[in-house]
Amino acid sequence: MPTPDFILSLRAKIGHDQLWLPGVSVVVTDPEGRVLLGRRSDSGRWAVVSGVPEPGEQPAAAALRECEEETGVTPEILGVTAVEAEEPIEFPNGDRCVFMSIDFVARTDAAGAARARVGDEESTAVGWFSPDALPEPVPRSTRRRIEAARAWLDQPGSGARFRL
Repeated sequence: MPTPDFILSLRAKIGHDQLWLPGVSVVVTDPEGRVLLGRRSDSGRWAVVSGVPEPGEQPAAAALRECEEETGVTPEILGVTAVEAEEPIEFPNGDRCVFMSIDFVARTDAAGAARARVGDEESTAVGWFSPDALPEPVPRSTRRRIEAARAWLDQPGSGARFRL
């Protein structure tokens, strides 16, 4: 998976030491209530769209950019479902990090849903799935994010548009 240049620059100075990094994810729903998932090329696991904001990039804008790049879908961001520190992870090359993840919920119309495709090398497949019939393997974090998005959507007034 491509590592942003600013992280490569940091890694040149600190090696594999643990980094504290911002992260974003977005659970995108379609008119049928399905969720958009991509099969990650690095792990083979199905997951919601996620990524790292560029320095100075607003989190919602980063979530939209990642979704467009990875899947070809340009959803409407509706709201934030969670902000939390994730578990420390170690990548196959030895790099360690902890993400502070900002999780969004978004929607697209039928025309937007039809545009779903593999957009870059980060995914080997993309698809729409019922939240009750997710493909395997799916990480716990994806299930948690989908549950949080469904809870957010079930709230009164959840149709309010999120401001970028």
